[in-house]
Amino acid sequence: MTAHGDTDPSEAPLAPAPQAQGFAAPEPSPAMAAQLYAVLQRFSQAIVVFGPDDRVVFANDRYHEMFPRSPAPGVILGWRFEDLLRHSIAAGQVPQAEADPEAYIARRLSQRGIAREGLIGDRWYRAVEERIPGGGIVLSYSDITDRRLVEEELRRKSAILSAAMEAVPGGFMVMDERFNFVVWSRNWPAIGGATDEIIRAYPNMPDLARWQSRRGDYDAIRLDPAQLDAQAAAAVPWLGRLLALQAARPPQLTPSDEERELLVQWQLLRYRAEGRPDGERAEGSGTIHIGGEDGRIVEFRRNRMPGLGWVSIYNDVTERYRHEEETARAHAETARALQELRDTQESLVQAEKLASLGELVAGVAHELNTPVGISYTAATFLADRLREFRDDLANGPPRRTALMDFLDLVEETANLMTVNAGRASRLVQSFKNIAVDQTSDERRVLSLKPYLEEIAISLGPQWKRPGHVLTIDCPAGLVLDTYPGALSQVLTNLIVNATLHAYAPGQAGRLTITVSPLPSPPPAIGRTPVEHVEILFADDGKGIPADALPRIFDPFFTTRRGAGSTGLGLNIVFNLVTRTLGGRIEVDSAPGRGTRFFLRLPKVAPQPQAPVMPPTNPASAAS
Repeated sequence: MTAHGDTDPSEAPLAPAPQAQGFAAPEPSPAMAAQLYAVLQRFSQAIVVFGPDDRVVFANDRYHEMFPRSPAPGVILGWRFEDLLRHSIAAGQVPQAEADPEAYIARRLSQRGIAREGLIGDRWYRAVEERIPGGGIVLSYSDITDRRLVEEELRRKSAILSAAMEAVPGGFMVMDERFNFVVWSRNWPAIGGATDEIIRAYPNMPDLARWQSRRGDYDAIRLDPAQLDAQAAAAVPWLGRLLALQAARPPQLTPSDEERELLVQWQLLRYRAEGRPDGERAEGSGTIHIGGEDGRIVEFRRNRMPGLGWVSIYNDVTERYRHEEETARAHAETARALQELRDTQESLVQAEKLASLGELVAGVAHELNTPVGISYTAATFLADRLREFRDDLANGPPRRTALMDFLDLVEETANLMTVNAGRASRLVQSFKNIAVDQTSDERRVLSLKPYLEEIAISLGPQWKRPGHVLTIDCPAGLVLDTYPGALSQVLTNLIVNATLHAYAPGQAGRLTITVSPLPSPPPAIGRTPVEHVEILFADDGKGIPADALPRIFDPFFTTRRGAGSTGLGLNIVFNLVTRTLGGRIEVDSAPGRGTRFFLRLPKVAPQPQAPVMPPTNPASAAS
């Protein structure tokens, strides 16, 4: 047969069999020889026996079955050991002898006995060669193929298990019932702040726990008597001592050796079937905070294997926890910054509204100046004429012609005062309505055409002074149930925005507000149809550049920052249309062909919504 390799460690000399002291073997009888022959024939091993002269005296049938190329049963008897060895080499059954057969034969003849394993064909065999007292050799061959296959399968599974353990992202450890560490992955010691050498130096849980305790891993543990089951705590005789030591020690002091040892016992209590008095059991999952400067955090899962021990998986999640904490802090800071930004934006929006209202007040005051001035002049003139007429009466009755002239003057002056006072009254009423609406969030039913005309009147100074013309085209009788303050603020901002941005200084233009009812689309199943109107505000100004168009609804975006513009006007328009009025807004513009804003509003506004972000494409800003 052949060995599996030249340096097969199983090919080792056998120690000489010890000689029995004070025992003389009986002389063999023919019956005993026949019995021995029958026994050797029944062996499952192949047996070859050489006599004192190293010649074959017996070879059982199993030998010839195992090695069919060996000399036949009737031929092999009398073969010398050396001849049979040469025959095996020539038959290719001893490949390790092929390099130097003679040296191999010489070495074998000098040995007193060996045991080796080797592969012959597709079968594994174990050969034992032993010299017997008084001369002679016994060779036995055992078929160990099944055993080798089992061993190979065990090695394969062991390799798979080892690879699987190392593939676990964290650590893997198996501990037997006596708390001895049986197997562990390469990463497991490091997770606990140890090394492989430390685990081998402290090869069980109690010893390793004591090492960790000396390192200070358990120093921060403080038991809360209120969290302990009283009956379970009373069953632990040393627990009272641990509680007393902790109660007497200030937190800033290091625990004594006694307290640390009791903390080790406390850690081991979880492995009892009933667990610890605080309810913690070894089996399950949890989080461990490992002491030390780095303060690592480890998640674990530990399962009991009945009758075998425990299997545990550990995963260092320190970086994940730190990342989650950093993310949470970043989110909190972002939320705080966003809230501050919203508060600031709200303040600026209110300031923008007040500024718009201030401009409205200034414009109305300017408009009131003319009718009030005319009325004042007429009243003063009439008072002077009345004094003169009274003086004339003191000198005697007036002539009829003088009386009629005075009455005509009074009538003309009164008419002039009435017309201008009415003009001032209408202007004040329009201002009052718009101003109240812009400072109120109340909703009401309004007739759209008169309301638009009031807005136009109140904003007259904004568009009349530069010479612009504002035209309103709205069907009579169109009624909305909406938020008039939001609607007036939207149109005010659009008109003011056009007068500021659409025209060059001194250039007059045409502004139009066109209102059209929209056909109602088929409602979704179970939904009530919603009627809409479209309000088109257009100017014939210079238009909006293509690079600025996508950003016009962004907060704080303006092309006139140096002129005092806040960049909130159109952002307010967007939020009011989409949020308060429940509609959508679209814009169409190009340099040189003016700008058109399309407002699609429901006739019955919904409840106000939360603020939404302006769209990337303002050409279609939907609610």
